[in-house]
Amino acid sequence: MLSFEEILNTVSDDKLMVDYPSLSRDLRQKMGENYISADVQKFYLAYYAKMAAEHVGFARFSEKNQNGFKTEIENLYDKIAEPRRQQDFLEEMVAKTASFIEDRHFEVNVGAKVFHGGEPKADRTVGKNFAYRTDAEKPETYQKQGGAWETSQDGEKFPIWEIGTMKNGHEDVLVVSVYDIAHRDNSYEAWRDFIEKFDEIYLSDKDKWEKGRIILDVRGNRGGEDKPIDHVAKRLYGNMVNTYKRCEIKDTAVGNWILHKHGAFKPQNYEMDGLKESDIVQRKCFSGENRALFDETQTFYPFNEKEGYHGRLDVLMCSRVGSSAESAYTSFYHHPNVRYIGENTHGMQQYTQGTFAAPWGGSMRVAWGKLTYWDKEGENIEVIGHKPDVNCSGKDAFDEALLMDRDEGRVIGYREKNEPVCGKLAFVEYDPKVSSDLRKAYHAKYINPALLMIEEQNKKDRVALCLGKAKSHFAKQDNPKSENQTINMSALNTAYFKNIKGNNGK
Repeated sequence: MLSFEEILNTVSDDKLMVDYPSLSRDLRQKMGENYISADVQKFYLAYYAKMAAEHVGFARFSEKNQNGFKTEIENLYDKIAEPRRQQDFLEEMVAKTASFIEDRHFEVNVGAKVFHGGEPKADRTVGKNFAYRTDAEKPETYQKQGGAWETSQDGEKFPIWEIGTMKNGHEDVLVVSVYDIAHRDNSYEAWRDFIEKFDEIYLSDKDKWEKGRIILDVRGNRGGEDKPIDHVAKRLYGNMVNTYKRCEIKDTAVGNWILHKHGAFKPQNYEMDGLKESDIVQRKCFSGENRALFDETQTFYPFNEKEGYHGRLDVLMCSRVGSSAESAYTSFYHHPNVRYIGENTHGMQQYTQGTFAAPWGGSMRVAWGKLTYWDKEGENIEVIGHKPDVNCSGKDAFDEALLMDRDEGRVIGYREKNEPVCGKLAFVEYDPKVSSDLRKAYHAKYINPALLMIEEQNKKDRVALCLGKAKSHFAKQDNPKSENQTINMSALNTAYFKNIKGNNGK
């Protein structure tokens, strides 16, 4: 039986970095009906395993999950003998291994079926998003102030957002529902209707809402762009917010290739950033280690006592809340009066993905970057999810929020952090029209200079290593200070630098 490492070595990096054609659903399913030889099965399995191992977080998965993934790959590889229907082989391959990948963004499309990392998540039990309620289902005192709906390709209408006001006894309540953030881009223009309506209601009578309550409902939100949630967070925080602080990459040739399959490096995106294809750094030097793409852990944005919201804030969450929608947790985490009601979130937040076509006609989505967040449970919430302060499984979270005393189950004050507040405290005036807090992992104009710095550092490290070995070699000679050896050393340096320039096309 071949070991996991030996199986990976059956596929070269060059074979991994092939741009396979993207096929339509019908063609993928037709390919799935073909019978493939044992050699093709082994290639598919080794390709899949090696790409999965390129996941930037793979080495930090639990020992149990790492070993489980490796063992299943070894067993699958060992039993390959006869031709098999491609769809059957691929489904078995992924079904037996994907659960060990601690990343719910990890995705494998095998033609007729799509698999994700981690164990399947249970269905939500804490009710539908408030925006989905009919007029008859909403409280009598509720008055809708604004909202937007879209229609899916199947003709189904769904809410994007809704804002309304109501009375709960003597308490004034501002209800903000954000159901969908996947069908608009992350700009002010795209969310102008939401931003202006929220500001109109909140800023015009801030004192009223501070004496009352704000309910932010993100139940059912699967992620996408975080502009509306981010806007509410900054208004209520009175400052920029502490979301992710650091982005780490796996500094390998394959990792770099996966990174460039990310949206930031698609022409329509980097051109919006003012870049041309010739501006994108072409890398040749890799350390093979994890490297920080950016690190903001030395800056902390405190709650603004003067400009921030001092009232009560309830965030309604469910098991379907994932990806950028989980920013409703991390963005408000340091607000002094936030309370989370509902059930565990999906646990789908930590990794940044690159999607590429696979040789079997489907695709894979593998993390090229690992983002570090501030959260209560610790750095890695993947698969585990964020826990609510008040778990109301089996009951509607909105109804439960209205029944509870405004401080029941609430953790007043700053919460325990998974890293100490260090470095400078920063206060920044927020303007929603200005992209002052760009999500760096999604913009080539931030990623590209960082990659160039890593590339230059790797060149210097390689030169230093080579010179160190050369000096050590000549130091061992009988007469290290002779003229001939000095000339040889100079010639070695010249040849080395020519080699470096040649390898990088410069």
